[in-house]
Amino acid sequence: MKNGMLRVEEVSVLIGKSTFTINAWYRFARKHPDSDIAKMLPKFIQKNERSPRYWKHTDVYKLIEIQSKIPLGRSGPMGKYNGKGTNKDEKRSKADSR
Repeated sequence: MKNGMLRVEEVSVLIGKSTFTINAWYRFARKHPDSDIAKMLPKFIQKNERSPRYWKHTDVYKLIEIQSKIPLGRSGPMGKYNGKGTNKDEKRSKADSR
């Protein structure tokens, strides 16, 4: 925690979602800035692209409120981002079973 700010790992514990899920939400928002999801997500603080992201405590409450509005699974508008890597895993498991 830096100056009362929370990193993604701390935010994930508080809201009960993985860091991968939170990253997927923001990855989707970056690619689709005009979407409703992008408009709902609170902004984070980051010095540059490679530095850690920080959220305020009040942003955690916003994330808790909006997580029920964000679609789950691979079939919705975020499916490409939620299921990233699953095809590789499926191919690998099929190859292993032979």
